[in-house]
Amino acid sequence: MAAKPLAHGMGTFFKDCDHPKSKWPKCPHTYKIQFRDAAGKQRVESGFGTDTAAIVRLSEV
Repeated sequence: MAAKPLAHGMGTFFKDCDHPKSKWPKCPHTYKIQFRDAAGKQRVESGFGTDTAAIVRLSEV
């Protein structure tokens, strides 16, 4: 599980599988995002089919 960091404080998105990061675009597993909510609690959401969908969700929170 290698996370890809974004802008400071935005969170990270990753896949929880054994595939190398270079194979993620063709990997059938879904992306997960990890971030801190307004209360400072760490949250994890999953089910994003593409990295773009994960980034869009991170930019919303």
